[in-house]
Amino acid sequence: MFFNFRYPIILFILSFAGILLGLVLKILHWPGGQLIIGSMIMVQAFSIIWLIVILVKGPKG
Repeated sequence: MFFNFRYPIILFILSFAGILLGLVLKILHWPGGQLIIGSMIMVQAFSIIWLIVILVKGPKG
């Protein structure tokens, strides 16, 4: 079940939507925009690392 490409890609897309939300907050000068952008970039990095691990390990069997 770990070798499913769906989960890291969905996580990446959702974090991209979160980055867009953070950008809107930054443009409107509302508080919390930088925090949302920073945390979503970290989530994107995690999802990319997760996808790389899936590709390197590959299915056993």
